[in-house]
Formats: sequence, C-alpha cells, structure tokens
Amino acid sequence: MNLHIPDVRILEVHPCPTLRSETPLSSCAGERKELGVPLLLRAVKDAAALGYNFLSIAGEEPIEYPSLAALCREAHNRGMLTSLVNRKARLSAAQLDWLRFSIDLLGVEVAGREQATRRLRRSSLGQTLEDRLGRIRDSGIPFAIVFPLNEGSLPELEWAAEFAAAQGAAMLQVRPSSRLSDPHMATAWMMIECLSELQRGKLVIHFDAVNRYGLPIEPSDLESWLRDLQREARYLGEVVSPLVIQEDGRISPVRHGFPGHFAIGNLHEQRLADAVETWVDGRAAEFCDLYSKVLRQTRAADRMFGDLYEMLAQAAADVKLGWSAAGC
Repeated sequence: MNLHIPDVRILEVHPCPTLRSETPLSSCAGERKELGVPLLLRAVKDAAALGYNFLSIAGEEPIEYPSLAALCREAHNRGMLTSLVNRKARLSAAQLDWLRFSIDLLGVEVAGREQATRRLRRSSLGQTLEDRLGRIRDSGIPFAIVFPLNEGSLPELEWAAEFAAAQGAAMLQVRPSSRLSDPHMATAWMMIECLSELQRGKLVIHFDAVNRYGLPIEPSDLESWLRDLQREARYLGEVVSPLVIQEDGRISPVRHGFPGHFAIGNLHEQRLADAVETWVDGRAAEFCDLYSKVLRQTRAADRMFGDLYEMLAQAAADVKLGWSAAGC
C-alpha cells in the first residue's frame, strides 16, 4: 500500500501471480521467468541499504505467496516494516498466528456496505467478513480497511469511516477511481477532512489523491534531489517511492506498469544496487525533467484532483510515442 506518510520509503514487490501454496517455485520461475526467492531476498537487502524502510507485498492475493514469511523475515532483519492487502482469501487462526510475526499492517479490502452486509450473512468462501476482521483483531495485527471509491460508493464514505472505527482498524485507506469527476473528488476530499476530525484519535483516514495546491514535491526540489542522488544513491527513495519490482523482474519507478524505457533495471540481469547506480548515471536526469513537467502541468491544470503517479506514467508513455514518431 502506498501510504504517502513522510519518511516512509516503500519497496513494492509483486511475486509470481500464478503461485499458490501447491505450485512449485520452480514451475513459476522456470516457465515464465518469474522471480525466484533468492533474487527477491537480495533485492530487499539492497533496498534497505538504499534507505527503503517499508516492504509492500502486492498482487491479487499476496497472502497466498508460499515464501511470504521468508520475504518478510528478511525485511524485518533489515529494519523494514511490512504490509499486504487481503481481498477474499480465507484467513485461519493458525495462519494469522504466524502472520502476526510477518506483517506489520494488514489491509482488508471492503468495497461497500452491501458487500459487507452480504458477507456478514453468508460467504461462499465459508468465512464472513465479520469473521475475518474478528480473527485479525484477535491476532493483534494492526489492520487497515481499504475502501475503493467510485461514484456509486461515494455516499457510503461516512459509513466506511464508521465501520472501520467500529471494527478497530488503525486506518481507513480511500482509493478513488480515476473515473471520478472533479466535483465528486472535491466532495470526497471535504468529507474526508470532516471525517478525519470526527475520528481523530480513533482512526487515521488517508485519501490516495493529490490536489494541485498540495503536491508532494515542488519542481525546484527535484533539482536538488538529483544532485544529492548523483552523490549518494540512498536519496533515491525521497522521490522514487514506491520502488516497484514487477513479476517479470523489471524494476519500475513509482508504480506497477510504468513505461519500460524509464525502468531502473531488471533483477534477472543485475542486482538492484547495480541497477540503481546505472539508472542514476543514465536516466535519472530525464526522469526528473519528466516529473518536473508533470508537476507544473498539474499546478496549472483545470482539474484540481488526480492520481499523480498515473499522470506521470501517462507522460512517460507520451515521451515514448514521441520518440517513435521521430524515428528514435
């Protein structure tokens, strides 16, 4: 989860999407050239040395990744905190018993009141939402309610805050759809400000969006960051967070699927520390120029709210199209 909390520098890892506990590691890694455990453990070690202090294990159901405990143990040994999001996977008491030593923040996705109510009555997975949250509370693992926000769920935002607080969540993370209009985003923003006051001391509410008056960094700051980065690689996470390791080994800045020509490297070709050093010498300045351009455009745009990383990825894709049109 991208928490956007100051001084949190996130390494986001996407293990093999087809891996289940009954699937041999060699099958996934061999057939699809997916990441093996040794590569990931070394990447976590390198990321910690670069100053990253938060490991997010991503994917559809990362809790089913068979080497989850080993990955989290390596992160803890390197002084990093860990998190993942549980969507529908059943959680047993035995599973949570070992999970509490591996995960420092467990996200639970709740799409809305109707879904929560339906699962409270009957779950095809044999476990209700209430059961899952109760078992998580009993385990002592801090957890967050992850609430996808769209036009249909906007009227349930107040309910989501009350539900998260009543269930004992540490955080409500609101993830808005990119299709939400500016008026709807503005409504959500104001509601979250009010709800944060109402829930002060009981629940932290985080909104995964930026507005043009509250950008996380100024264009001029990128110039000084680049100078620091060229002097010492440990400054990478001040801007490049999350640092994303994709299923195919590609190392991407700020989001999964970021256009490949800005990739930092690939774990199948070189270790993370070496890839970062090469990227700083070759592509970091271009990335800074792109980021600065997007920040200026965001500040001047008619739309007040948006997903900054999505806009950055789109701008990077446009650069690639420009190169293609020019025959580069």
